[in-house]
Amino acid sequence: MQMSSNAILTKVRAIFGQRLTAADYAQMARKKDVGEVAAYLKEHSSYRRALRDIRETEVHRGRLEALLKKDTFYKYVALHRYDFSGIDFYNYILVRAEIDAILERIAALSSGGKGAFIADLPSYLMHRVSFSMKALADAGSFEAVLSCLAGTPYQKLLAGLPLGAGGRPDSLLCEHALYSYYYQYMFQSVDRDFSGKARQQLREIFLCEIDVRNFETIYRLRHIYKKPPEEVRPLLYPYQGALKASAREAMLQTAEAGEMLRLAKLFKGEGTPDGSFIELLTHRYRFRFGKKKLRFATDAPVAMYAFLALRSMEVQNIITIIEGVRYQIPQAEILSLLIQ
Repeated sequence: MQMSSNAILTKVRAIFGQRLTAADYAQMARKKDVGEVAAYLKEHSSYRRALRDIRETEVHRGRLEALLKKDTFYKYVALHRYDFSGIDFYNYILVRAEIDAILERIAALSSGGKGAFIADLPSYLMHRVSFSMKALADAGSFEAVLSCLAGTPYQKLLAGLPLGAGGRPDSLLCEHALYSYYYQYMFQSVDRDFSGKARQQLREIFLCEIDVRNFETIYRLRHIYKKPPEEVRPLLYPYQGALKASAREAMLQTAEAGEMLRLAKLFKGEGTPDGSFIELLTHRYRFRFGKKKLRFATDAPVAMYAFLALRSMEVQNIITIIEGVRYQIPQAEILSLLIQ
C-alpha cells in the first residue's frame, strides 16, 4: 500500500513539474491560429503524446479541446494503475463525468435544442460509465433521460424534481440534486476509506469546492438575477469550510457585489469583478488552494485529487487561449482571463 502510494506521489509530482508556465501561456497567446497553438503544445508540453497524431494545418478547435480533456482522463487512468488498495474513492472521476454528461444533456433540453453533445460524445468513457452515453445523447425529452438512467442513483434523484414551463427540467435544481449526491458520495468514501491527515486534507479540498459553488450561486442569483433569498437558499450545499454558514446567510440578504465579497472573506486583495467573470475569481482561489495542497501532500489520494483538479484548470486555460486566438483577441486580454 505504501509502495503504491509513493509511486503515485512520485508520478504526480513529475507530471505537475511539466505544467505550462506563464511564459508558455504568453507564447501561445500570441499565435495566429489554432494550428499554431497545437504545434506549440506538441513541441513544448506534457500534452505532446496526446497530440502526436494531429495535423496542425487541419486541426480545429473542437477536436483540440476534446483531445486535451481526454488527456486529463487518461492521466487519471495511468495514475490509478499504481493503486492496489481496491477502494472506491478513485472512481470519483467517473461519477463526476457521469453527472456532467447528464447536466449537459439537461441544459440542452432546457434551452429547447439538442445541443452539441451528440457530436462530442466522449468515446473514452463509453464503456466505463453506469449508463449508455449513446442513449443519453439520443434522449429528446426529460422522460427519455430518466429512462436512460434507469437502475442508477441519478434516476431517483431527478425523477422527483418539479418541471418548469413546457415540461422542461430546471437546470439549477438538477445540478443541485446531482452535485449534492456527488459530495455525499465523496465524504462517505473518504470517511470510510481514510483516516488522519489524508481524510482531513481531502475533506478540506471538497469544502473549498463547495464554498466556491455556494458563493457563485449566491452571487449570480442575488446580484445578477435579483432572485429573492428564499429561492436561492435551497440551492446551496449544507456544508461549510472557510465560507461560514453565517456569512452565506448574510450574503443572501444583499444584492451588492462588493458587500458579498466582503462578507465571504475568501478573496483577499481582489477587486470586485464584472458579474460575467465571477468564475475567474473563484477558480483562481481554487487554483491557489489546490496548488498548496499538492505541494505539501504526503498521501496519494490527496495528491491525485489536487493534481487532476489543477490539470483540468490548465486545460481550461488552453481552451481560453484557443478561443482568444481564434477571435484575434489581444494577447494581454487573453492572459488576463487565465486561471493562475
